[in-house]
Amino acid sequence: MGITGIHPTAGLTTGDADEAAMKRALAARAADTYVLGSDEKIGTASRYGVLALDAVTAIIADVADADPTARELTAQGVTLLHTR
Repeated sequence: MGITGIHPTAGLTTGDADEAAMKRALAARAADTYVLGSDEKIGTASRYGVLALDAVTAIIADVADADPTARELTAQGVTLLHTR
């Protein structure tokens, strides 16, 4: 699932209300939900919430382990699969 924002407190977000609703419905019916996010999406939040961080299996991102937001997400129990 593509997301426009991956934020430690706001969770997973997007800029469109209908898109957020559709992604929630898809995730509710999936056995596992993986989120794909580039480094510029880590630490940002868009207007509409999609899912809480604990509602996904893992986040696949090209963010470095040393990134402060990546460390915060990991400390919250989020599984980050790095592409770097």
